[in-house]
Amino acid sequence: MEGFYPPRSPDHLRALGLPGNFHTLGAVGLLLRIEGLSVQSARFLNELARECGGRSRRLPLPRPGICILVVLPHEAREAFASRLRSHPLLRSLAGEIDTARRAARRSIGRLRLRRRTLPLHGRTLIQGILNVTPDSFSDGGRWADPARAVEHAFQMVEEGADLVDIGGESTRPGARAVPAHEEIRRVLPVIEALVGRIRVPLSVDTTKVEVAEAALGAGAELVNDISGLTFNPSLAETVARHGAGVILSHIKGRPRSMQRKPGYHHLLPEVIGFLQKSIRRALEAGVPHDAILVDPGIGFGKTALHNLLLLRFLSALHSTGCPILVGASRKSFLGAILGEGTDRRLHGSLSVAALAVTAGASALRVHDVAATLAAVRVAESVREATMARLKR
Repeated sequence: MEGFYPPRSPDHLRALGLPGNFHTLGAVGLLLRIEGLSVQSARFLNELARECGGRSRRLPLPRPGICILVVLPHEAREAFASRLRSHPLLRSLAGEIDTARRAARRSIGRLRLRRRTLPLHGRTLIQGILNVTPDSFSDGGRWADPARAVEHAFQMVEEGADLVDIGGESTRPGARAVPAHEEIRRVLPVIEALVGRIRVPLSVDTTKVEVAEAALGAGAELVNDISGLTFNPSLAETVARHGAGVILSHIKGRPRSMQRKPGYHHLLPEVIGFLQKSIRRALEAGVPHDAILVDPGIGFGKTALHNLLLLRFLSALHSTGCPILVGASRKSFLGAILGEGTDRRLHGSLSVAALAVTAGASALRVHDVAATLAAVRVAESVREATMARLKR
């Protein structure tokens, strides 16, 4: 992280993977948290940080390996990088740091899909949720009839949706897995009825290769994988072969059991590390960088506090170099805060949408399109401090 202003709360520091005495380490021009080091490499990094006017600290890990935190003042960043590049054992690390710094500063201007490109500069994409399942947590069974599902898709587009996300398997906590053939039976008629008639791209919410193949073959342009390519890694090749985009989400566990006491040693580093591995998997399969979005996975193997911390430090996900999608609409952590059921969480969902936009989210996955779009328009105007978004 560059230009980082650290929080004071111990819970916040722990979530970021920082020690409780972080504030004693000096001014932050560049903050590096490096795992998987050898003893020799860690010793050199400690010495180099000190020689460049910075500080370092070894951090405990719940697994074997050495983790070093390096804090450098602004004026020492280039000298540190140059010395690192000249070290025979750490040249590759220098390259990884350079790549990460470029990714964090990368200008995210578009989302490339199969048949079109969606601009991202200065605007937030709204992805409308269309669950054609009997058991989704919020609207299970409501859109199971294909004709009603198609009608609702058109309604969301009229309200301002930029994409429609069609899901045939509930991934709510405790949900049982659905066979691929049943998932295809649910989503395919809706996709086939919409392609060529609806003016926005369709995405399919699935982790299965067979379902993605069927949906992309029918005309969908984006795969929303809640597992970040961990349930079926070969899904990456399917996405690449069809020239589609992909949403890579973080999850801990499986939907059936993911909410049984989920725990993290350091929340943000673990989520970001997971997403970086998912991105590498997609890139290696041939998916273009500008066809990838990342999602912190609100509610997927996380407590209410974990969800709040991810939203509080959402901007840290910019280090992945990919646009950020947030899917928090009507989720249970909002119910925990408000004491409301799923059908009474609109105001909480809109609050999260506005906060996510001001933190730099590029896309929101939502149930309530029109209301969210209004909240987003105000949040974007505050973020840009401009009246240009006023209706004329």
